[in-house]
Amino acid sequence: MLSLTRIISLLLISCPLLLSAQSDRGNYTLVPLNDLGAFSQAGSNWSVKGGVSMHPDNASSVKTQAGNGILVGTPGAPLSTQLKARDLRLRMEFMLSPGAEGYVQLPGGQRVHLADSRQQPGPNAQTAGYIGQFPAQNAAKAPGIWQTLELAYDASVPTQAGSALLNTLALNDVTVQQSVYLPLARPVAESQSLSMEVTKGTIAFRNIGYQLLADRKPLALKGMSYKLYSDSWNNPNPVKVVREQKTDVLTQEVGAGMREFHVVYEGDMAVEEPGIYIFTTAYTGPALKLDIDGKSVIAAGETTSQDIHSGSMQLNKGNHRFRLYYSRFPWRPAAMGLRVEAAGVRPYDLNPLSSLPVPEPKPYMGVTPAGQPEMIRSFIQLSNEKQKRTHCISVGSPAGWHYTMDLNRGALLQAWRGQFANVTEMWYERGEPQLLFTAGLTVPVSGKSSVAILKNTNTAWPDSADLNYLGYRLDAQGYPMMRYAAGSATINDYLVPGTDGLVRTINVDGTLSGGTLYTLVGAGQQIEMVDKGLYKVDNQYFVRMDKKAKAVVRKSGGQQELLLPVTGSTSYTLFW
Repeated sequence: MLSLTRIISLLLISCPLLLSAQSDRGNYTLVPLNDLGAFSQAGSNWSVKGGVSMHPDNASSVKTQAGNGILVGTPGAPLSTQLKARDLRLRMEFMLSPGAEGYVQLPGGQRVHLADSRQQPGPNAQTAGYIGQFPAQNAAKAPGIWQTLELAYDASVPTQAGSALLNTLALNDVTVQQSVYLPLARPVAESQSLSMEVTKGTIAFRNIGYQLLADRKPLALKGMSYKLYSDSWNNPNPVKVVREQKTDVLTQEVGAGMREFHVVYEGDMAVEEPGIYIFTTAYTGPALKLDIDGKSVIAAGETTSQDIHSGSMQLNKGNHRFRLYYSRFPWRPAAMGLRVEAAGVRPYDLNPLSSLPVPEPKPYMGVTPAGQPEMIRSFIQLSNEKQKRTHCISVGSPAGWHYTMDLNRGALLQAWRGQFANVTEMWYERGEPQLLFTAGLTVPVSGKSSVAILKNTNTAWPDSADLNYLGYRLDAQGYPMMRYAAGSATINDYLVPGTDGLVRTINVDGTLSGGTLYTLVGAGQQIEMVDKGLYKVDNQYFVRMDKKAKAVVRKSGGQQELLLPVTGSTSYTLFW
């Protein structure tokens, strides 16, 4: 049996929750960047700025603004924190100039490599995310874009003398290292500083957050009792009480011997330290709900494979009344676990190991383009949408640039680089969800129709343009050209991998009426013109087009949009 903490460490670095204190993601405490006071013996190659911009192609085009909040480094002496740590979680954002390289050094001397490795052919010792072992894939972004590094690290392992354990390391939300034992470069008898070093170019850092992982347990369950019900698994309001009694253990095993049941636990959470507490559950069953002080923290539905669900709550010192409801499927083994974590505390389980049996192995099923493009029809569900997109095709290239189109709307749904597709939820067992998931570095795009006829540049962009999907034609290499009817005209939409990104070409056969045809190149909260013909969208990706193109950046519907008129044949490149 595995602890819930261990199960989750194989899946997550931290719960991506929006919290009201500390950092904006998880229980991280931020290193202050008002000045260099949080560091020891800072050299002249380090400074604190209020803003920074870097050109993706020009290493000498690094611009800074006065202020604070951003740490900027150039080659020279490393910079060490006043903070000292052993076991920790670490999350930071960084930006590289073209060709830049550097390191983040952890307690014990292990160094995480940061590098402009976006165009390297495969993972190696020069790839960002290298730490004595090659990363699983190259998840580096282009220079000039803020990137994220997030890791969970134990500086010493009692069972492995002289070794540290890198539980997880994610680069730009892609897990590239997992459960790696690393030889210590120096002993870690006491807490040690973190340090950053720049060996080439310029590297900027911001939002450097940490969690020190102590083994204390500031929250405990007390005064518990449970009610066990024998109602059918799909009855949301059980009434047939089988047993009711007091207990000191939170476990689904009270229903042992029953094919289906419901159990409700009630009791107190005794909190010794005030703060934000993150609760994470893994379970198999129709539903699990956790309420604290009468407020819903977790309310999750059906899962057949111990899926992870999380919620958080600010708790003061003292007792807090809780209620946990769980129900079991008759055709799946019961499984229920609840984990808690807080700032400065190693996550720990509130259930015994036996309440969360080791699940049946679920194989990873992936598709890798080899020699020619791959095309997969599937459903797609975007993170900000409740409904699935049902008429989608994902196109993967051997060059590593991939995308998904919503054929009904003529919409580019997502684009990514690296590994192609995770199709486990399509092909394993019944494959009921029929969902395809991206397997590499993914950037969000608008999801709206990519082309539309507008009367003028003030006309709102439609969620779904008046287009009729006609099918696609394959080119000599096997890449599809999507075809749409707009009135009596035919619009051809063609995406192929280029030397440094996805090249999109849109052309029209026939005559359009009712206005001018535009393509929605990008949409977001901030669209920045970096150079003539070069735009950055929401710090997620760049768009490169002809310098003479008459692009329009406008405000519409509470965001900015980048439009490009389509006359004859129009092309642009997306890269990140």
